[in-house]
Order: sequence, then C-alpha cells, then structure tokens
Amino acid sequence: MMEKDLSRRAFLGLGATAAVAAGAGLAGCAPQSTPASGGSDAGAGAQGVPPTEYKPDFLTPPPVPTDIAEEKDCDVLVIGMGLAGTAAAKEAAEAGKKVIVLEKQPEDSYAVISMAGDFGVVGSQIQKNLGIEWAPKEDILNEFVKETGGRCDTWMINYWYDHSGEDFDWFIENADYEVLESTAADRKTDKENYIRPKCFPKLETYNYKEELYPYFHGTITTNPNMQWACQAAFNDAVGAGAELIYEAEGEQLIVDESGTVTGAYAKTPNGYLKVNAKATVICCGDYGGNPEMRHYYAPWTEEFAGGVDDGRGQLMGIWAGGWMELGPHAPMTHHMGGSLGVDSFLQLNMEGRRFMNEDVPGQNIADEHTRQPVSKDPEMAAAGVKAWQIFDSKWPEQIIHMPDGHGYTTYFIPDEETDKYATVLSGFGLGYTTKAMVDERTDVICDTLEELAEQTGLPYETMKAEIERYNELCHKGVDEDFGKMAKRMFPVENPPYYACKFGNAGMLVMVGGLECTHNLEVTKNGTNDPIPGLYVAGNSMGRRFLVDYPVVVAGISLGTALTFGRLAGKNAAASV
Repeated sequence: MMEKDLSRRAFLGLGATAAVAAGAGLAGCAPQSTPASGGSDAGAGAQGVPPTEYKPDFLTPPPVPTDIAEEKDCDVLVIGMGLAGTAAAKEAAEAGKKVIVLEKQPEDSYAVISMAGDFGVVGSQIQKNLGIEWAPKEDILNEFVKETGGRCDTWMINYWYDHSGEDFDWFIENADYEVLESTAADRKTDKENYIRPKCFPKLETYNYKEELYPYFHGTITTNPNMQWACQAAFNDAVGAGAELIYEAEGEQLIVDESGTVTGAYAKTPNGYLKVNAKATVICCGDYGGNPEMRHYYAPWTEEFAGGVDDGRGQLMGIWAGGWMELGPHAPMTHHMGGSLGVDSFLQLNMEGRRFMNEDVPGQNIADEHTRQPVSKDPEMAAAGVKAWQIFDSKWPEQIIHMPDGHGYTTYFIPDEETDKYATVLSGFGLGYTTKAMVDERTDVICDTLEELAEQTGLPYETMKAEIERYNELCHKGVDEDFGKMAKRMFPVENPPYYACKFGNAGMLVMVGGLECTHNLEVTKNGTNDPIPGLYVAGNSMGRRFLVDYPVVVAGISLGTALTFGRLAGKNAAASV
C-alpha cells in the first residue's frame, strides 16, 4: 500500500487505529478496480441483489499467464512485504531457507504504512522492564469471545497472548530506539525512533472489571510509526539471505495436478515473473478496497467509505481451492470522536434526540451511528454527520472519570504545566489535552441553548427537552433511559456549551480472510483439510476477528499480524 496523505482532521474522523491496522499485511498484491476475472462487470451490476443469489465474477480465476519473462526458484515464497510478510520472511530466512518476497511497491517509495504503531503484544521484555502487567489471560480471552459474538477462534487469541511478546522482541532485536518510561514522558535522547507505552500508568479511576466494554492495558507504540521496526526486521531477513523483488505484483498461484501450490505468477514492469516455491505464504492484506467482494461477503459495510487493499490475497487462495471464512466479517470502523475523543458525553442525533448509552468505545459508537437519520441540512448530510457530542464548561474536571484506552481523552493539563508535557501534547490521540486544544478542535462553542440549536442545526424544542431530560437523570444518578454508568453522567448546564460533529466512521480495513488451520495452512473449500504448500497470515487470514472488531486491546491487529506472520513463516520453512 502506498502511503496516503491523511490530514490530522481526516484521522479524527476515520479512526487512527483503523489506519494502523491497515498495515497488518497488505503489500505485494495487484490492485483491482475492476472484476478480478477481467471479463465482465456482472459483479458490479449485482449491487442490490442478495449475495446468495448470484456468483460474482471474482470467484472465476483469470487466465494463467503464458508470457513469462523470467523464472526463479526458492524454498519459501512470501507475497506481500507488510508487517505479516516481513515477519514471515525473517523467520523463514533465519531458518536457513531460500526466501523470495514479492512486493508491489517500487523500492524508492516502499513504505509499510504511515502513522501505524500500536502493538498489542503481551510479555515483551520492554513491557517487563517498564513494569507493565497485563490482565489475566482468561479475562482477555473471554472478552474477545464476547465481543466477537463467540465466532473468533479462541485458540488463535490464546496463541497470541502466549507468544506475541517474544515475537515483538525478536522482530525489533536489531533496531535502534529509545523507550519512554510512561505515556506522558518526554524523550531523553535524540534518537529518531522511540517506543511509548500506551495509557501507562493506568488511569487510577479506571477499573476494567466494572466496564461494559473493558480496555486492557499493556500496549506499546512504535514512534513515529512502525516503519523502522519493519525495516529492522527486513534487514535481518535480507542479511539471512532473503531476496526482495520490488514492483512485483502477486497475481495468481501455481497449482499442480495434485492440488499442491508450487509458487506464483507476479506482474512486473518487464513482464510476468514465475516463482517456483516449495511453500508459499499469502500476506496481502484485507479486501476493504474491493466493492464487489464487500457486497458479496459483507454488504452491511457498504455505507462505510474507505478501504485500500483489493483482496487479491484472498482471491488467489480461493482460486487455488481455498475458501473465505464464514462471517459475519468484521469491519474496522471505530470512531476517534471530536475534541475530547470518544469520551462518554451526551450525544444527540440530527433530530435532536438522545439515542444511546454514550459510554462505549469508538467501534460501538460507529455501530450506533449506522441507524441514525441523516441531517436535513444538505451539507451535513453530504458530510455524513450523524450526531453531535455535547458537553459544557465543566469538562476539565470531568474527563478524569472517563474510560481509559484508545480514543479517550482523560487528562487536562493547565496552561502553566504545558511545558512539562511537550512530547505527549504534540502527539495524536494520547489522552492529554489543554483548554486551547479543545477550543481549537471544537466545532461549536456558545453561551445559550438557542445558539447551540442554531449553530448545530438541531431543532430547538426537541434538543432542549432532551438536554433537560438528560440533566434530570444526571442529577438523579440513574440513567433510566439508556443505562449509562452514573459516574459518567454529567449535566449540560454550565455555559459555554461545546458541540462536536460525529460523522460516519471511515473503514480502512475489512477483517475477513481465508479459512486456515492452526498451522496457518489455507484449507480446501468447505473442509479443514490443508492445501499443500499454501500458508496465510495478516489481514488475508481468517479466524481472528468476526462480527465486530474488538477494541479491548489497542493494536491487536498489528500484534496478531506479527505473531501469525512469524508462525506462518516458521511452518512454511519447516515444511520444506
């Protein structure tokens, strides 16, 4: 994936972790703006048709290339040099295998992703040195099972918990970086690269056991992004003998008469490259940028804009005899909120009515917004504005009671103390803010409810009645309407009033992939039998997240991409 020039404001709307997770395994596969077979547009013409009532063109493989310009041989072929592919290549090369990696980007512009960096890993030496202790495994696994509707593969999450820390240490073992001692700590060296613990130390007012959607602490973040970590692992892979071929777009697998995958074809500027391999690992990312696949596998996600990867990895696996995991697939659409993030303040929809328990993470806020009416104002409707977050001048003393975790703002820094927090205040979405920052990022600030209605476009009488009802419940200490926790019920009664637009969340990752074994072998259509010679990792693989993307551990997408990328490389190397 090429780096995208996303503004800070764009990221506030799209959700930073959504962008982060887009780097979980995405490079090396051909873009697809037309149906994969290249034959007709029947798939696109089927919009509005129930997915079970037609067979889309993309399920039909394209013709096998015949104009081969070059041929190479290797033990392990890795398609895609994103995070998962880098881990697979490093592991296989260090096992002494001859490794070839196909990467679609040019060498002079290759990048894994910008702004990505949250690693949800457990038990790394860095975390141990900082004194970070994760919650018990059973608490985290059970929450994952709950939030994915019981459809995630718990074995996979168990494996991640047990191995991700050591995998992270291994991945960056030869990198040069500084480790900050806390989220708010300033840097002490002039090193370009550094690791910051996320939400650490834990907010004293936070107890995950009393939360409807608990957040588990422990994530560490590579800064300024994860590029340097991947570069270090890439250097290790090359040092161990791996060959990386740029501008080589993986297009189709090679399958012999027995059904064994024996390599792949890649399109290059000089013609087709045929790579013969004893084992092949698909690490080509998600399918969020393929509208036909989204309509067929996850039509409920079509309202979300965004998506880059075209699902070519999944398609190559299907064409070779594999199959997509059963859904519902999980779009990563969590919101990053407004000037105070996704803090649990009152929200009113575009009809001026309260519609939810606001004390939920950004992913669930985005889910709630899908049901809300569009604005009658054409400009707001076109911008996808679904609700207004409203709070009053007491916010500096209230945010310490908000949830801890990704997307929340919980620390108010007075003007006289800003010099002590220079590093964290210059970052994005780290939970610390000042009055000037909130004032600058808030869409509406006014002194009366009449002005609030006028500037937000909300119907005054309805809005006023809803705020009065909400204030009544706040003072009563019981949310009789939606069940929000009493300690986060703050009335809107002390002007000036603040209001932030909440638009549709963007979707950068459509999580749903190839069905596979616990050894990361792609399985034959409708069975648990592995396809010989074919492995998968990153966002091309299935079994991780279903129904909804859980935000209980920040950076879980990167953490699992790393761990299963390494496991796929290990098993692929062991098979040859």
